Amino acid sequence: MKKTLSSLTVAVLALFGAQAAMAQAASSPSRADVKKEAADANKAASKSGVPDAAAGQQAPKAAAATSTTTRDDRKKSAAEANKAASKSVVPDAAAGQQSPKAAAATSDTTRDDRKKTTAEANKAGTIPATEAQMQAPKK
Repeated sequence: MKKTLSSLTVAVLALFGAQAAMAQAASSPSRADVKKEAADANKAASKSGVPDAAAGQQAPKAAAATSTTTRDDRKKSAAEANKAASKSVVPDAAAGQQSPKAAAATSDTTRDDRKKTTAEANKAGTIPATEAQMQAPKK
């Protein structure tokens, strides 16, 4: 009885073990195979004259190759555009407001004076200590 049970077990394991081994071998191609297939497909497309871009559009390399503007001309036009933009009437800050950097640069208060006024405000308790106090200041 034990002999037939063990031989039956061996037969079942051999049947399912072989199936699992075959499934692993045929599951997916290796990385090298995929690279080779992609390279072959690219070669075939370039030899057949099929355009890289969609119907009627040029590929980015082809579009760049057809430009007639030289690099020096492009630099000159960019410099002229920058010069014209710097001479424009529009102020740097909208509606007469100064940027924080510009406001700090035009301050007449010295560092020592600012430290002194901050220390006095801190002693008086007028500087908010928490975010909630900043959101709802005392009146």
